[in-house]
Amino acid sequence: MSELVELDQVVAYLQQHRDFFVDQPVLLREMEIPHESGGATSLIERQVNLLRQGNRQLHREIRGLVQVARDNHKLSDSMQHLSLELLECEDHDDVIASLYESLREQFGIDQVVILLPHGETEESHELFEALMRDSVPFCGQLEEEQRHALFGEEMEHGASVALLPLGEFGAQGLVALGSSDPEQYHDKMGTHFLVQLSALVSRALQRCGTP
Repeated sequence: MSELVELDQVVAYLQQHRDFFVDQPVLLREMEIPHESGGATSLIERQVNLLRQGNRQLHREIRGLVQVARDNHKLSDSMQHLSLELLECEDHDDVIASLYESLREQFGIDQVVILLPHGETEESHELFEALMRDSVPFCGQLEEEQRHALFGEEMEHGASVALLPLGEFGAQGLVALGSSDPEQYHDKMGTHFLVQLSALVSRALQRCGTP
């Protein structure tokens, strides 16, 4: 009695002899693979379906890459526009006004709040000192007191926020970007753009001197 052939042996043999069915046309025609609906489909039809599925997946990935490229291009244009605006600013008020307008209109950000470590916003600014101790952007959800200090009642529980420290440890202030989408800003997202934006605004404030 011949020994039973293990499934992995059949797979290994077919992988090593990919032209096997070329020499076995009758076997190829007779082979059937059960369909999810209960019917049967030929091996060739099954291969065609798999190729179509792979092709659709490839198209989805390509569309995703194209969209990322478009988003990056738009982001680059917005950064350039903001840079030119900040170059024309003569004092702190001009910097804040240009930044606020650009973030809302050019970048399309839902909510923008800018806190400076002096004057009326000093007390609110102190609520976020712990989040700025590493001088890197914070992305995620805030505690209720912090969220209300920034956005009042405009941002509900679950809103996501990106905090950009201006200067080392936020010594020059901070910029808060808010979104009602809980996934808009999260701790796994890339912050390269946010770091660039923070450095750009910090330099503009520094150039304008003490308010």
